[in-house]
Amino acid sequence: NEYGTLDDVLARAGEIKQNKRREKLIEQADMARLSRDLVTLKIDVPIDVPLSTFVVKKPDPVALIGFLREQGFRSLVITLENRFGLTGSAGADNTPESAPAEKATYDLVQTVGALQTWIDAAHKEGVVAVDTETTGLDALQVEHVVISLCVKPGHACYIPLAHKSIEAPALLDLLDDTSPKEPFEKIIQIEKQTAIDLLKPLLEDVGVLKIGQNIKYDMHIFERDGISVTPIDDTMVLSYCLEGGLHNHNMDELAKRFLNVETIKFKEIVGTGKSQITFDYVPLKKALDYAAEDAEVTLRLQHVLKPRLAQEHMVNIYETMERPLISVMRHMESLGIKVDATELKRLSDDFAVRLAELEIEIHKLAGREFNIGSPKQLGEILFDELAIPGGKKGKTGAYGTGADVLEGLVHQGHELPVKVLEWRQLAKLKSTYTDALINQINPNTGRIHTSYSQAVASTGRLASS
Repeated sequence: NEYGTLDDVLARAGEIKQNKRREKLIEQADMARLSRDLVTLKIDVPIDVPLSTFVVKKPDPVALIGFLREQGFRSLVITLENRFGLTGSAGADNTPESAPAEKATYDLVQTVGALQTWIDAAHKEGVVAVDTETTGLDALQVEHVVISLCVKPGHACYIPLAHKSIEAPALLDLLDDTSPKEPFEKIIQIEKQTAIDLLKPLLEDVGVLKIGQNIKYDMHIFERDGISVTPIDDTMVLSYCLEGGLHNHNMDELAKRFLNVETIKFKEIVGTGKSQITFDYVPLKKALDYAAEDAEVTLRLQHVLKPRLAQEHMVNIYETMERPLISVMRHMESLGIKVDATELKRLSDDFAVRLAELEIEIHKLAGREFNIGSPKQLGEILFDELAIPGGKKGKTGAYGTGADVLEGLVHQGHELPVKVLEWRQLAKLKSTYTDALINQINPNTGRIHTSYSQAVASTGRLASS
């Protein structure tokens, strides 16, 4: 600002009063000029073609898609094929797995003989896709309801273990004599321990590859039945290795993206809201179609994704890092995290006392009582009633009261924002940590058992939920 240009600054460097700055400008003058040359755009580069040739033209769809496929832009290829109506264009992968398959057939396995047939087929094939359905998401406490198996694409089976009839005498008593009484579904299923005993040798056979979608969850379920599942493949982790943060890696997403299949959604089976039921009360026919499809789609996904590891030089990442990590995380989750419930309770009580004290101080500074947790009410207190300058309203018409706004007011010397920031910090600690952690303690182990996700963060880090 004072000398106008770099050349003037360097020419008059001796006039700079700060010793270190003056010395640097004198000693490094040549480096400063070189740095300027390196960032200066050349505007005299000879161009031997007319500028009109650089005008944006519509692409040749076939050439563009061919180039993108060659460079590995799979998601973009699918998008452009749909846009140009060129699905199945030259060079596309037209393997049976990537093309829409014929309607799959699913077997309901209700006898030991039928189950043994499927076990024998899995041993013979050396590969089996496995899926479990349970009564909830907490793998260490839910009830194991069903197992699904698939040995070859297009054919899967469903093995009910703990389905319950919806028949309830108390409900029948509520019906008057004129009410129509629909026949209740009769549940026929193999005794659970019998099925587990038959499946254990298969699931622990090192010569049979077990494939799952997020198989870590299924491994937890089987571990509670005394089964150590090995060896494994995981289609979710395969997809994550290959395509990272390009998209989600849940089954619905992968089936649509790689198989052009719209899978049955979980909420279509169990319902939502107050009418939602647990999986053990889903009618067998509906449960069969949903759960067997999961196993069949998982096997097809593995057929599509696994060969790409070699093609895209990702074998080492998957085989030496990501796949072994699944068993490590399952073990960590089973062990859990030891916490001191008494100390958490003491902290929570302490936070509650301090929050109450802060609330009194805040109301005193505000001149009246209000809901401190309400940004709208806080904004009105700060900028309308106390007339503190700097308030800005958002699209909703309410003042912004985020941490950055309050911190700005703190620097202006206002005391109320200081207390509100303290209140928010303590409220966050209490609700998110001390109270929440106490509620997360497993009553059977006295520990917290988190779930580690390896196919979420685009950076490759683990996530914990």
